[in-house]
Amino acid sequence: MPGPGMELIGEEEKREVLEVLESGYLFRYGSEDDPRFKGKVWTLEQEVAKLSQVRYAVAVNSGTSALLVALSGLGIGPGDEVIVPGYTFVASMSSVVYSRAIPVLAEIDETLNLDPSDVEERVGPRTKAIMAVHMLGNPARLDELKAIAERHGLLLIEDCAQAFGASYHGRPIGSIGKAGTFSFNVYKTITAGDGGMVITDDEEAYERFFALHDQGHKPLRKGVEVGQRPFIGLDFRMTELSAAVLLAQLRKLPRILTELRQTKARLKAAIADVPGLTFRHITDPEGEI
Repeated sequence: MPGPGMELIGEEEKREVLEVLESGYLFRYGSEDDPRFKGKVWTLEQEVAKLSQVRYAVAVNSGTSALLVALSGLGIGPGDEVIVPGYTFVASMSSVVYSRAIPVLAEIDETLNLDPSDVEERVGPRTKAIMAVHMLGNPARLDELKAIAERHGLLLIEDCAQAFGASYHGRPIGSIGKAGTFSFNVYKTITAGDGGMVITDDEEAYERFFALHDQGHKPLRKGVEVGQRPFIGLDFRMTELSAAVLLAQLRKLPRILTELRQTKARLKAAIADVPGLTFRHITDPEGEI
């Protein structure tokens, strides 16, 4: 079923989209001297980075693209192994495959996320990264996973597709690993039908993410830069229309999170006495969504 944002599309989204349509300018880049350019993608990146308490964000066209950009941008490629949970959406693994690396499945525990003890068992000489997926709004055991990553010199990547707005011990998810990725698919917390985001606090990683998402270009916000390519990239750019919808959705996030948490609490209370039923372990009751 669609995520909560889909049910709340209304006048706010219409106003944002109409502003772009009436300007007649749909591309993510533009000149500050051109009144048609509204800079919706740029604004969205800044607001998500601020919400996530990191310095950098790159908007892309899907959550899968965000994972591929993060993996490739961090240098993960042929011969590398990435530990991923056995219980996740296929994109967590397909993005590794399309990075020409090898996904290594690890067990989950009562959080329905990666079991740190099993992750430790699966670290080998070719392991390059651990991908923590925050399934169904519940942050993974990031303290333990980050400790494993640091102990073995691995990258920790957070797949936050199902947990936009969640936090872990006071820190926004996505800000704890080397990079975090989000999805704005129709099934996610907020949505533009599709869309994604990569976040990081590392400037070098940001420049590589940006170049990968847009034909190898260095980061820029106005005009169209040509010729300063550090390497060949692809085209995963987000359009101004998608960003317009997401800006309106983002401003509804506090309401969405409140309603999700209230609904979940009522449901759990209603079925708590069912014989044989237990609930998954929540790593941070204040941060879960």
